[in-house]
Amino acid sequence: MTSSGKIVSLDAALSVVQNGMTLGIGGWIFHGQPMALVRGLIRKGVRDLTLVPAPGSIAPDMLIGAGCVTTTACVFISFEHLGLAPNFRRAVQSGAIKVLEMDGPGIAGGLRAGACDLPYGLIPDLGTDLPRVNPEGYRRARTQDGDRPLLEVPAIKPDVVFLHGQQADQEGNVQYFGASYFDLLMAQAAKHVICLVDRIVPSSAVRQSARLTKIPSAFVNAVVVSPFGAHPGASSGLYEQDEAHLAAYVAASRDQATFDAYIASHVRDTAGEDGYQDRIGARTLAQLSGGEAGR
Repeated sequence: MTSSGKIVSLDAALSVVQNGMTLGIGGWIFHGQPMALVRGLIRKGVRDLTLVPAPGSIAPDMLIGAGCVTTTACVFISFEHLGLAPNFRRAVQSGAIKVLEMDGPGIAGGLRAGACDLPYGLIPDLGTDLPRVNPEGYRRARTQDGDRPLLEVPAIKPDVVFLHGQQADQEGNVQYFGASYFDLLMAQAAKHVICLVDRIVPSSAVRQSARLTKIPSAFVNAVVVSPFGAHPGASSGLYEQDEAHLAAYVAASRDQATFDAYIASHVRDTAGEDGYQDRIGARTLAQLSGGEAGR
């Protein structure tokens, strides 16, 4: 797709991502994973990233397995009922990446501080051992005697964030048909925001359903249009997660050699996202969308 306002091609959007940056990834587990951006970044060969994902699955796991990440500050990376995140687990156990353990309040507090251009945020001390496990991320705050214990968490200011919504207009107003999770906080805290959407709609349609606009244009630097771009994850109201593909990914990722073969087959050797979708198959995509592929 040619550039039109904030709507740019995948390659143009990813041109801002450089080695050593801090990358935030939105979504939640299997929902709203910006997979087309992730696959494009792996093809680009970016390295030494510090990854700050919302609780996710295949997006952070794939970047870690592909060798793009050296550090991650995360709540968890998991495939839930399909098992642990194999590449994440293997990288942690081998020492290939550094992990800064966080919890939900810590990530949220750090993003709020980043959005407000403050050095740190304050969150309740829930009595966990995170200040001991991750002293870089948690510090006990000074409080008056008798006050509720608080923790200081450093501001999180990603250089770039990848988000996924269902649709946007030409101005870059991004709409979500379901929950937006940490996405708005990430957009507010980041220096550069790239939103992946399944389709573009007229601005008149956005105005008529203004309540769906979760990431206003003011926070968006680039919009990439890629139908089924969250596959094998789900896009709320448009298509379900591909359970069979996710299970096959987990199986392939239990060994570095078989994971490398998966990446070669589904990422590096495809002609971009069109080639990836050809490999998945139109029938599979249509089934995931209830027979509405291409609407």
